[in-house]
Amino acid sequence: MTEYEQHTLHSFPRDLVFTSKQSPVPFSLWIPILAFIAVTGCGDGSPQDHPAAAPASAVDPAKPVTARDGIGPVPSTWVEARVDESQRRMSKTGAGSLVWQSVEAHGGLKRWLAHGTVEFEFDYAPVDDPSGRRHSFQEIDLWSARGRHRELGEGADAEFGFNGKVTWITPKVDAFPSPPGFWTMTPYYFLGVPFVMADPGTRFEQLEDAPLGDVVYRLVKVTYDPGTGDAPDDYYVLYIHPETFRIGGLRYVVSYPGFFPEGGHTPEKLMVYSDFHEAGGLMLARRLDTYAWSAEQGVRGAKVTDVRATRVRFGQRYADGAFDPPVGSIRIPQSLALRLVDRYRS
Repeated sequence: MTEYEQHTLHSFPRDLVFTSKQSPVPFSLWIPILAFIAVTGCGDGSPQDHPAAAPASAVDPAKPVTARDGIGPVPSTWVEARVDESQRRMSKTGAGSLVWQSVEAHGGLKRWLAHGTVEFEFDYAPVDDPSGRRHSFQEIDLWSARGRHRELGEGADAEFGFNGKVTWITPKVDAFPSPPGFWTMTPYYFLGVPFVMADPGTRFEQLEDAPLGDVVYRLVKVTYDPGTGDAPDDYYVLYIHPETFRIGGLRYVVSYPGFFPEGGHTPEKLMVYSDFHEAGGLMLARRLDTYAWSAEQGVRGAKVTDVRATRVRFGQRYADGAFDPPVGSIRIPQSLALRLVDRYRS
């Protein structure tokens, strides 16, 4: 996956969901941004507002819980509402039902959502470009699309993240091979397949079965309603095992308007999921290697990237403000980043 092949996190409006989308900026455009960025110089940033949870003795069980207690697992009423909505919507079509079966086969949407947070190590190593390796340990709030990364490896010193308002990095703007606005949430979305495909705004179309390796998989194309996320023209083709219903891989394109202002998208690529393990009661792939894809012949090409997702843990609690920019970090407001994309492309 190149710098222009960002997989946009598709979030959605819902009363009980904190939503905040990132709009990534190509790495080549970050040098001009230096003229506009500010270096944080006080405190620990601007903490998000988190309504205080009522004492257990004061909670009325007849009333829905509307406050989240810090950054961690979420109230069961939120989870139940989301699961009910997703199941009703997806069961309306055969293709949606098939994706729902896959979600259940991997451990279920209820368990995924209830965890509230996930942390993991993600090692993305391009086969032909060792300097482009993106290796980090990341902590993600899967209910609000916030996250932070700590770079791993010899000589690594980068930390970066997104707090719902500001993208930031330290110690310098080019400390990591990809800009933080591009990479903060991308690994999480790939790790989260098929659960993230249950998001509101998704549409499903069943395609003809097709082989991947020695198995003939059932294929479902996932697209998005207009206005869903930053790139509603993205699409994914899921490879669902005919017996276990687990994900064997997916094909995907990127159509982010900042990269394709006149429309269009990147060529399809294939990501193969393998080496499954259990974490937090969920079945996840440790390997997510990517390959070139021949649309004309319908076959995979050469391997492009070795990808590993390890040390996965769910349900960790983080302090309020955990994703805010630390002292001395370089801050890139989302609104400024978007304006600069347009300015430096003109």
